[in-house]
Amino acid sequence: MRVWPLLIALPLLAGCKNETASLQFAGPDHALTLQLRQAWFWQQTVDLEVVMARQPDCQRRSRLGSVALAEVNVEVLRPEAGDYAEPILILRQGARFYAVSTQNCELQPFKAPPQATGTLLGTFRLEGEKLKFVAAPAPAPASPPPAAQPQ
Repeated sequence: MRVWPLLIALPLLAGCKNETASLQFAGPDHALTLQLRQAWFWQQTVDLEVVMARQPDCQRRSRLGSVALAEVNVEVLRPEAGDYAEPILILRQGARFYAVSTQNCELQPFKAPPQATGTLLGTFRLEGEKLKFVAAPAPAPASPPPAAQPQ
């Protein structure tokens, strides 16, 4: 008879979310993983955390904050070499920007939007019920100038 309350509670917990998606960059030892957690199915917000890794020296989890379930898009951008003191990735979630460094294993929020964000690598987003990293389309190669025609 004690099992009955547990059986009733199971469907209530079934709507909770705990999703992850990863991006490997700069070789197989560098990765960025986004984790999305929703404690209760009736919540319209989720908690986002990022795990940055550069094996074997760096692996750290940092909280990005809570966002509305419909606003889970997190863009990953790579600034040009030399734009910042060290190689970083930039995360953009809504109006918030974060610098991610696997050199010193830190995540820091930008106080103001950065002027140099670089190239979009892709976006972490919900597709249906699954969190996925969707790579940005490769830029189209520049078309060569038209060949000069003899006259």
